[in-house]
Amino acid sequence: MYEVWKEQLEGFGYEQIVMKNEHQEIRILPEAGFNVWYWHYEGQEILMKPVDITVIGTKYGIPILFPTPNRMRNGEYLWKGKTYQMTKRGARVNIHGLVKDEPFTVTRLEGGETAVCEAKISIAKGDDLYEGYPFPCTLSVTYELSDAGLHMDMRVVNEGTEEMPFGFAVHPYFSKRGDATQVFMNAPVKRAYVADAGLLPSGEIRELEEEKRADRGWHSIDSLYLDTVFRGMTEDLESEVRWKDLSVYVGASDCYRNIVIYTPHDRPGFCIEPQTCSTDAINLYAKGYLDESGLLILQPGAEFRSWVNYRVEKHEKTACDTVPSI
Repeated sequence: MYEVWKEQLEGFGYEQIVMKNEHQEIRILPEAGFNVWYWHYEGQEILMKPVDITVIGTKYGIPILFPTPNRMRNGEYLWKGKTYQMTKRGARVNIHGLVKDEPFTVTRLEGGETAVCEAKISIAKGDDLYEGYPFPCTLSVTYELSDAGLHMDMRVVNEGTEEMPFGFAVHPYFSKRGDATQVFMNAPVKRAYVADAGLLPSGEIRELEEEKRADRGWHSIDSLYLDTVFRGMTEDLESEVRWKDLSVYVGASDCYRNIVIYTPHDRPGFCIEPQTCSTDAINLYAKGYLDESGLLILQPGAEFRSWVNYRVEKHEKTACDTVPSI
């Protein structure tokens, strides 16, 4: 049975939600972007330990990126002939949207055969988020923890009177557990966005060279130097992260056609990020790259639903026994 409760996170001043049973535990910060900052399975790290938990945003956990995930050129976007400045409280926002460090309102907590936590955040006229994104809407996110792993459901409602351009992504930091040579990944990707030195896309998507295709085999995290948007994911495709005792399979609904693979060598974690759109999606769309942008457009009064799933599978063999040679 799973238990769920609220408590103060000691030394931080924020409330956290704890969801656990005898095998696994997650901890969520509703006031800091509704971020799952902690996930252990039978005492082993799945998500990396934060370097500094007081730095809220996109440096640890599973940040939620909405309504404009990834980078935006010059912190502005063009929509229906009008240029908008993506600002929040007067500061320009160049990356990862508006809600990553904002408080969510918890609307549901349930324990039992699974553990459930649901929360929401709204963008409404007159508030701080509307300043840079004047499209009234509500985002609801539900986490469900079960023996199978962690499942996320997302719901976006357009509460305005005009079409609403947006994208959605999650940015999980998986743990290297202190040795990136013994953590492996396999992602079924065959195409990548062409980007400039600032990691902003041109609109072109290229087939990967045979020797660079991630679906050809396993890669140690230590061997990868990536901050790249890949294309071609579908609901029946999963990426896998494998440690010596456990695998996590990352899958998502069909609207998540892209994933970002980010493997920084100066952090104790790495990322496989399901993403509905490209980097700088609204601006690519304005340039005529309609399909390449992946931009989602929600009609007034309509809703958008999606899911991301982290499926856990335990194994007894060592990494050397279970991971094929590259």
